[in-house]
Amino acid sequence: MMDERLTEDASRIFYKSSFRSWKTQTRRHTYPSDSTRRIAHALRAAGTARRFVVPLMSSSSALARGGVARVAAARPRRASSRAPASARRATTTSAISKNDADAAPPPSRRDVLLAAAATAATLASSAPSPARADAPTSVVAFEGVANERWTKVPVAVSLPSAWQSRPGQRAKQTKFMMYTDTYGPNYRYTDALPKFVDADGGVVADFIACSVQSRGGQESVTDLGPIGNVDAKVAFGVDVEDIALAETAGSNVRKDAGKQTYYEWDLDVPNGSKVLLSACISGGGLYVLSIAASEAQWKRAGEELKRTRASFAVPVAAESTTDISNRIYNNASAGGFK
Repeated sequence: MMDERLTEDASRIFYKSSFRSWKTQTRRHTYPSDSTRRIAHALRAAGTARRFVVPLMSSSSALARGGVARVAAARPRRASSRAPASARRATTTSAISKNDADAAPPPSRRDVLLAAAATAATLASSAPSPARADAPTSVVAFEGVANERWTKVPVAVSLPSAWQSRPGQRAKQTKFMMYTDTYGPNYRYTDALPKFVDADGGVVADFIACSVQSRGGQESVTDLGPIGNVDAKVAFGVDVEDIALAETAGSNVRKDAGKQTYYEWDLDVPNGSKVLLSACISGGGLYVLSIAASEAQWKRAGEELKRTRASFAVPVAAESTTDISNRIYNNASAGGFK
């Protein structure tokens, strides 16, 4: 009796685990004497052997005597009409979900905290680091040009102290002749700073440069007219590919503590580059700070580049009253004048 009861329970479990396979196998096959051993092996594979103990019997007589009949008697009769397919799917899904929940223990508090810390570290490493407005800066001066049609004044910008000049790079000055008059060639000079890299070794901009050209008779950038009337992409000779096709993304008028007025523009170039401009007039010269950055560089250091432009400083100076010829060639004394 004990053997029959254990065999009946095992048979019912095996039937539930394998659905209809038990019924088919019982009717078509005669189990050998080690059938109970096979049932136990199947139960272990199904993950239910840990809940039931199936003894190893020397014969399958107990199974043959009434196991199948009792299993059939224990099964509820099917209803006359089958349940809808959606209900059957829902029942199956619930059983699977329950089995999964039983098989996988819930994560411990330590596992949850470690996973959260790992996710936060991943997000922090992939996202660009926010630019600090109070980060230390260093003042960098442009060389400038003496003995020209304008009065030389000190010009500088502030760069983040973490930026270092790229190895092998140095500042360079170039000049472009715009026209020639009775005083000789009229040049536009451009001082380009060396390329800079940030603390991670990435280049922050294609160039940071300041140009100066003669603008005699004008004391302020406002003498050029309203900022909206100045076509910045072609007015200052900034050398960037396709800049003539750039769109003005923004403009601004800034006045510093020394009462110098600056016109500022943000330009979007079709190739994805960004160009920042700042222009002012002092001592008869038009000074223009230009910063160009690729799309990747802008994502890397866009906020720092904006603050660099905002730090552009040119003191207010009056235009020299000395004759232009003497300013350029210092030849006033040659004609007997001092």
